[in-house]
Amino acid sequence: MDKNYKPYYNIGPGPFIKEELEARNWRQEDLAAIIGMSLKSVNQFIKNKQAITVETAQLLNKAFGQSAQFWLNLDANYRLRLKEDVKRTYRVGILAEIFNYMPIKEMIKKGWLRKYRNPEGLAEQVKSFWGMQALEFKWFDGIAMPNLRKSSAYKQFNLYYAYTWFTMAKKLAVKYPVVKYREDMLNGIADEFAEYTKKGNIKEFLNLSNAAGVKFFVLNHLAKTYLDGAAFRDNGNPVIVYTLRYDRVDNFWFTIAHEIAHILLHIRRRGDYFIDNLTDAITTIKEHQANAFALKMIRAEDIKYYFKGINTYISEWRVNDCAEQVGVSPALVVGVLQHEGKLSPRNLNRFKETVSDKIPKQYWAEERLGELQ
Repeated sequence: MDKNYKPYYNIGPGPFIKEELEARNWRQEDLAAIIGMSLKSVNQFIKNKQAITVETAQLLNKAFGQSAQFWLNLDANYRLRLKEDVKRTYRVGILAEIFNYMPIKEMIKKGWLRKYRNPEGLAEQVKSFWGMQALEFKWFDGIAMPNLRKSSAYKQFNLYYAYTWFTMAKKLAVKYPVVKYREDMLNGIADEFAEYTKKGNIKEFLNLSNAAGVKFFVLNHLAKTYLDGAAFRDNGNPVIVYTLRYDRVDNFWFTIAHEIAHILLHIRRRGDYFIDNLTDAITTIKEHQANAFALKMIRAEDIKYYFKGINTYISEWRVNDCAEQVGVSPALVVGVLQHEGKLSPRNLNRFKETVSDKIPKQYWAEERLGELQ
């Protein structure tokens, strides 16, 4: 009578043949002589390396008693499961490779990628994202981003994720049409920058930047990147991307000032770019130059001069008076004082209003992915 084996793991006919030999106290040589096959073939059957044919199944039926169908089914099921295991291993390999270099779950949540039914479907999306012909990530290990002001304060910083974010930013920049870039207009905006912060009309400021041929949009940062913003070129137009890592109006104004500085000082051709974490120490000459330019734009020296010699408690009235006299946003006054250590990071933060509710939705790239992609 055939045994109904339901193995927990993939078992081929080999262990069953071996079991029958042991039950009869036969050697492999004995079975070879009985069924008229070579010792090598018998050994290959036991190791599951040689498939059982109809003829072999009939011989095993005569030797051991189980039906020929039993042996055929056992071998066929084993080889089918073996192929499934190979396919499963291949799929696991695909996912492991992709997940090692890209924050897939976060990208799907943000709408950068679509939900996928199988690894092959994800692989096709990933190839499309990077413009790959084949799924190959070895080139990632050679990535050099000299103009990435990365975080040294966070050990979890992930260069691959930062490059993924930057790639998405470049892909989206193409979708934002603006007029021809006018550097003279951007210089004028830089000269009047403090006044724009004082007025606090972010919509008007962004519209004016667009009129100067500067593309702007919000693209939230990815985990483990710690990015505040970026500046680069899309063909002839400068691009400023804001991550909203800190949802504060002072962070917005200083990040924009810093990226405008890069555009006016450093970004001259298509391949030029700067990706910034503005909370870490500056390490390059160009970053020092951009910071100095941005601080001039927000009149930081005038703010510090106003409070020179004032070592007492800094009141809300003084912040407002300084902002009025210097001609700048009170939020930037508080930001400069906190940066200089003259004001505790916990004090007067009511001036640091959220900025997300002040940026028009037309500039939110992730909310427009359907029409932009």
